[in-house]
Amino acid sequence: MNLIGAWRRRQRHREQLYGPKVLLPGGPEQWIEDSLDWLIGRFGVEPLRRSPVLPSEFVPAWYDGSERAARELCLRVCAWMEVPDDRIRFSFRMEEVRAAARSAAVHRLNAELSGDLIAISGLRATMTSAEVDALAASGFAAEIGVLAERELQAEVKRSTAILQETDLDRRAELCRRAEAIWSTPAGSGSRAAWLDLRAGGIEGTAVMLSATTLADPAAVVAATAHELGHEVLWGYHLIDRSRPDAEALTDLFAVFHGFGIFLANQAVERVPGRRSALQTLGYLGERGASDALAAYCFRRHLLFPESLFPAMPTEVDRAVRIRTFARLASLVKDAEIDSIQEGAPLT
Repeated sequence: MNLIGAWRRRQRHREQLYGPKVLLPGGPEQWIEDSLDWLIGRFGVEPLRRSPVLPSEFVPAWYDGSERAARELCLRVCAWMEVPDDRIRFSFRMEEVRAAARSAAVHRLNAELSGDLIAISGLRATMTSAEVDALAASGFAAEIGVLAERELQAEVKRSTAILQETDLDRRAELCRRAEAIWSTPAGSGSRAAWLDLRAGGIEGTAVMLSATTLADPAAVVAATAHELGHEVLWGYHLIDRSRPDAEALTDLFAVFHGFGIFLANQAVERVPGRRSALQTLGYLGERGASDALAAYCFRRHLLFPESLFPAMPTEVDRAVRIRTFARLASLVKDAEIDSIQEGAPLT
C-alpha cells in the first residue's frame, strides 16, 4: 500500500472540502486583506462599526420554516445590509424553476433547431409544456424565461462544439463533459441563485433559494447574505462577473457586513440523511471564511476598543472558532511587530 500517496489524496480531499473553492490571487490571507481594503475603500468603514450578526439574536424565535417566515428573514438581511428590497423577488422553489427552465429550453430546442443538433443533444425535459406554463403562470414567468434562454444558448454551444469537432479524442472529451451536465438535475448542488430579470422584461432581480434551506434559518441567512452581495456587486456593476474570484468576493462582502458567523458555520455541513457525508457551501470554504471572520474582527478592533472576538464564541462552531482564534493571534502578532518597528504601541 502506498501510504504517502494515500496521505496526499486525503490532504487534497481535505483541501477541497475545507479550503477556498476558487484560486485567490496572492493566497487566501493576502487576498482577504487586499479585498477588505477594496471593500472599505468602496463602502467605507460603517459596516464594520455595526455589531457582528449573532444567530441567536438575528433569527426570530417565531421562525417556523414556512416560506412566509423565510421571506421575512430575507427582508431582515436586506435591512441589515442596507440593500433596497423593493425590486428583489424572493422565492423558495429554485429546483422547480430550474427544472421548468431546462424543460422549456428542451422544448424550444426540439421545435426550433436543426435535426443534427437535436441528435447530438442529451438535454432532457422533466416537465411537460403544460407544467412549465402552469409554474410560469404562478408568478415565475420571468425567472423561467431568463434561465431557459441561458440553458438553450449553453446547449446550442455544447452541441455545436461536439458536432464540429473532428478530432475523435477531443470529441469524446466534449461528450464526457456534456454528459456530466445532461445527467445532473437542473440546479442541483446549489442552494441559492441571483438573477437579473431585465433580460426577461422586468425591472428588478430575483433571489431564488432552495426549498431545502427552509428548515434551517441559518442557511437562509447565509445564502441570502451571499446573493445580496451579487445584488450590489453585480447589480451595480462594481465588479466584473467573469473575474475568477467574483464569488469569493461576494462571500467576503457578506462577512464585511457582519454575517461571517453564518457563512463560516455553514461552510461545511453534513448531508441531510447521510451521517458520514459532508457538503461544502459557499466559495471561501471553512478555512477562508474563518480567516475572513478573524480579519473582520481585527479591523473592527482597530476602529474602536473592544474585545477582538466580541460575544461570539458560543455562536461559532468549534472548528471555526479554533481557526478564527489562530488567525486572530497571527494578525495581532504581526501588528505588534509592525508597531515595535515603527515605535508606536498597538492599541
